Amino acid sequence: MPSISLGPKPRPWDLIAGVVLAVSLAAAVFNWLAAEKQAPGSSLSGGTTFGYMMIQGLLASVSLVALGKTAKHGTLWGNLAAVGGMFIGLSGVLLATALWIAA
Repeated sequence: MPSISLGPKPRPWDLIAGVVLAVSLAAAVFNWLAAEKQAPGSSLSGGTTFGYMMIQGLLASVSLVALGKTAKHGTLWGNLAAVGGMFIGLSGVLLATALWIAA
């Protein structure tokens, strides 16, 4: 029987990039839910949205570092996870910035 191969075995940096992607996604979802929970016409406090913005920026930066490491020591899956983490992190920064401006 032929065996099915999903590519090379994931390396540690690939798994780290996947974890950063999952944390970035969870932070973005939490940010979105907090924004949706507000009553129409009200907004989150400036400090809360600034905190969201800083956390998302930090996660995007960590994803960039993970991309550098997966490009050297990882596989394609790690690279894709790191790019996904950067994309989600930066979109979270944009959402938090919009909420911060509206506060």
